[in-house]
Amino acid sequence: MKKYIQIGKINFLNNIQYFSEFFFKAIFILLILFIFINIWKTIYSGSVAIEGFTIAMMIWYLLMTESIVTSASPVVKDVNREIQSGEIAYQLNKPYNYVFYHLAKSFSSRIIGFFITFLIGAVLIYFMVGGISLSWITLPLLIITIILALILDFFMMMSIALLAFWFEDTNSFRWIYDKILFTIGGMLVPIEIFPKWLANISNVLPFSFVAYHPAKLFVNFDLSNFLKVSGIQVVYIIIFLSIALILYKVGARRVNINGG
Repeated sequence: MKKYIQIGKINFLNNIQYFSEFFFKAIFILLILFIFINIWKTIYSGSVAIEGFTIAMMIWYLLMTESIVTSASPVVKDVNREIQSGEIAYQLNKPYNYVFYHLAKSFSSRIIGFFITFLIGAVLIYFMVGGISLSWITLPLLIITIILALILDFFMMMSIALLAFWFEDTNSFRWIYDKILFTIGGMLVPIEIFPKWLANISNVLPFSFVAYHPAKLFVNFDLSNFLKVSGIQVVYIIIFLSIALILYKVGARRVNINGG
């Protein structure tokens, strides 16, 4: 565990040197939020709440989903490059697990992107639609479900990235995955707005536990719902971690058989 902490620490310090890159990315997302705020203001004209969401809850919900999803590291692109170039052959004998190495590397940079996006977006939203009630007591629990969402998102992307052992390029799979998060994952709108049959399906898929469920807990926290959501997040993390480890083990064997 210590070596992965050190990997994350080194990568975190390296990314701090490129703070401006994270900042300008957050500014671009700020523009998107500004557009959505005005769209939702028009939609809410004459309405107090839609499917239980006030306009303030809806916009803060959107900020949370944007902060989670857009902070993702380019792990798919990195793994694609390492496999295509053969660089991965040099990492097979390293004293660390390849999957957990990328987790430590990805998570350290993602934390920076998440907080910069959230903090800058929060300032804009507070002045345009106001704040929401948030208890300091529930804040540690919210942090837990957000961290679990980031880890789940990573392992799903890593599973996609490791398909590069069999496919020349998996960026197209990543593109599809992103669009699923945007739609049935609940990034753009809460699942409650969907038709009932689609909402029921989306509610149990792993994608909603990356975006929708953490964001809903953020704007409308409920302890029983937190326990349910975090429990399912852990189950999905174990599933996709297992998939990633199996894909890596099988793929790495192919590299060894072919001479690296």
